Amino acid sequence: MAGVLLAVSAGAYEGTGVSRENPDAGVPQPAPQLTKAPELLEFVEATYPPEALARGEGAEVAFFIDIDENGQVTQAEVTRSAGPEFDAAAREAVLRLRFSPAEVDGKPAPVRIEYVYHFVPKPPPPPEPTAPVEQPVNFKGRIVERGTRDPIPNATVYLPEQGLTAETDVEGRFELRGVTPGKLKVEISEPKHRKFLTTEEVREGEVTELTAYLWKKLESGFETVVTGAREKKEVARRTLQKQELQSVPGTFGDPLRVLQNMPGMARAPYISGALLVRGAQPQDTQVMIDGVPIPLLYHFAGGPSVINASFIDRIDFFPGAYGAKYGRALAGIVDVGTRPPEPKRLHGLVDIDLLDSGFYLEAPLSSEKNYGSVAVAARRSYIDVLLPPILEAFREPGQASTVASPYYWDYQARYDLKLGKDRFEVVAFGSSDRLEVSQSGSEETQPFSLDTSQAFHRFRLGWSRPTESGWKLSLSPTVGVTPFNFRIGDQFKGSITSRDVNLRGAAEKELAKGLSFETGVDLNASFYDVRFEFPQVAKPGEEPPPPVVIQEDVNVSTYAAYAEAVWSPVEALKIVPGLRFEAYHLPGGWRPSLEPRIATRYAVNDRLTAKAAFGIFRQAPQPSEMAPRFGNPDLGLLRSRQTAGGIEWKFTQALLLDLQGFYNWRDRLVVFTQDFVERDGKQEPELYDHDGKGRAYGVEVLLKHELTERFYGWVAYTLSRSVQLDEDTGTYVPVEFDQSHILTLVGSYKLDSGWEVGMRFRLTTGRPETPITGGTFNADTGRYFPDEGRPGSARGATFHQLDLRAEKQWTFERWRLSAYLDVQNIYNASNPEGTLWDYRYRESAPLRGLPLLPTFGVKGEF
Repeated sequence: MAGVLLAVSAGAYEGTGVSRENPDAGVPQPAPQLTKAPELLEFVEATYPPEALARGEGAEVAFFIDIDENGQVTQAEVTRSAGPEFDAAAREAVLRLRFSPAEVDGKPAPVRIEYVYHFVPKPPPPPEPTAPVEQPVNFKGRIVERGTRDPIPNATVYLPEQGLTAETDVEGRFELRGVTPGKLKVEISEPKHRKFLTTEEVREGEVTELTAYLWKKLESGFETVVTGAREKKEVARRTLQKQELQSVPGTFGDPLRVLQNMPGMARAPYISGALLVRGAQPQDTQVMIDGVPIPLLYHFAGGPSVINASFIDRIDFFPGAYGAKYGRALAGIVDVGTRPPEPKRLHGLVDIDLLDSGFYLEAPLSSEKNYGSVAVAARRSYIDVLLPPILEAFREPGQASTVASPYYWDYQARYDLKLGKDRFEVVAFGSSDRLEVSQSGSEETQPFSLDTSQAFHRFRLGWSRPTESGWKLSLSPTVGVTPFNFRIGDQFKGSITSRDVNLRGAAEKELAKGLSFETGVDLNASFYDVRFEFPQVAKPGEEPPPPVVIQEDVNVSTYAAYAEAVWSPVEALKIVPGLRFEAYHLPGGWRPSLEPRIATRYAVNDRLTAKAAFGIFRQAPQPSEMAPRFGNPDLGLLRSRQTAGGIEWKFTQALLLDLQGFYNWRDRLVVFTQDFVERDGKQEPELYDHDGKGRAYGVEVLLKHELTERFYGWVAYTLSRSVQLDEDTGTYVPVEFDQSHILTLVGSYKLDSGWEVGMRFRLTTGRPETPITGGTFNADTGRYFPDEGRPGSARGATFHQLDLRAEKQWTFERWRLSAYLDVQNIYNASNPEGTLWDYRYRESAPLRGLPLLPTFGVKGEF
């Protein structure tokens, strides 16, 4: 707009005289002021004259236009013409323009303005683009990890000479189009792997394929994949990552043997694999695989666990005060979960060392269709060949010759199928152990022989499904058999065989923000066949009578239902109440049990968390204690009331201190008695009653350096006391497996070039012993019997041992090879495990523990 002309609608008075009616008429009035100029709101494009547009001719037409108080154009007067065609087209468009109203002295008013309309010819529209011809793929390939052949997604493939890039998909595959033929440089990079450089040749009319094997950064023997931190809701649950589980010295790469180095776990004597939790008896801790009870976790001779490491998905160890999901144990719980196989190809592992050999294989049943996947594993030991010459080599002159021949084998198999939201699994696993020990007599020791065997086999079905309403459902029935046989000398024999049935089902859901709920059932039935064979003493000059055979059937079944909630009323506080109801069906009838539990956690700040828990726990007596003819069928349930509390203090991101105290009251414990009771109108020995009482208390300290790029380790210390009432003296005496001080130090460090070295040091005070002061000859049996002092008044020798481990891994394109040397008792400490007496109980000699024991092993994985 070139300018604005004001049109004043009110006319001025003629002349300069003063009106008598209006005295101010002669006073000059101020001129009106434009306070707001009009603004163009809607533009209208004029019709371009066709001939002028064809010539590319432009023009300008100037107007005086009148705009009323509403912003409408009422008049358009041409002041500069561009010709009739341009003037007419421009005037038609200008009359349709719309402006915002102008304001004069702050009020809407009509105005006249100058307006110039410009005609500018537009260039002709470009021709419609033709679709580009897509270049064919002439360079493609797959990027995988060296050694494992696992696909590497999101890796960048770059051709620097041609400026082309591609990124791999979840299968590690990539494609490039239009690559200029010839030799070209290829750069492949991914943050977790080393950069890969190569030169490839692309030929005209051909497709070049590349398979690149990338090195994982800081190559080590094992790797860890963390998919998310599990919610903490217990006071004490020990959790370790995969590398910590497989590279601890003294464990031979067995994840489950790492449990022996946790706070609250006492050292098992000699070559026993018993779990001794907070001073309790081995049978007071329940061991499960996928929630299914098993009789033992370790093979005889302190050997490896009964399940292959590749099958293990998780290990939960609760030393006490555990939640309502578990029961039937006065001490702790160990629950091992197996890993569902999800391979995209055949994958396997072979592990060979000086103790045993084993393998693991997994594969999909079809690479194209969903037929599920399968995994199998097996292992067999040959300690029975190696141990006898080792024991003989370390036998001192004059000592009795001892021959120990333990061996074991185990197997696992699993099939998984996922159909929509439903997941099905079939799992079979089992184990067998046999231990034969014979000792020749000498001046210091008596001849001795022992033959024991134990096995178990389980077959489990599993189903799980998340529902539309948010519930997660699962159900798993299991059947199995557990035989146990033993023989002492040539006379005393026994066997206990059980047929086992188990059913677990659970439903869990997050009901609201900060509130989740889980409920389920846990049913178990064991049908025992108990058989003992006792020798009879022959009268002088007569043949020995046949042995006494006692055989009984003992059935024990338990039916449990539980409910547990996790409630966080505020972000820092977590309360976990739980209730478990269990009905035991024992030989003496039904025994109901109501077991409330509660645990709390409170985050004081980002570094410090306080925690506490309390619960009531019960379990049934052992089958042999309830058998009618050599036990007490009227026995009820053993009880434990457990409380625990402590703190977790995170010094740094990698350094954590876990400190907690515990106190367990145990009562209604089964103890031997010489009392008589009336059964079926006859006086019979009661043999066992529920008068046993005990308690265990102590402090557990775990200072743990979490797994970092090169190092992990921890210091575990337990100060504890476990005692039981001695009815003869009326005082509390230490239990058989009480160990006051337990110290364990573990550390492992990764070096360059695939080396990893580690150490473990253990120190525990001796177990309680009953001193033997001499022997008394029994003329009826012709044998000496020991004269014993006060139970538990003596202690065995302090145990200390240093173990070292070194491992080296070589990584090839399609497989990996590792070799390790694991040395137990590096300085050959004697560590007496007991005392051997001569037949008159006059001379004694220590029973030496395991000597320096090096183990070399190799493992190949593809």
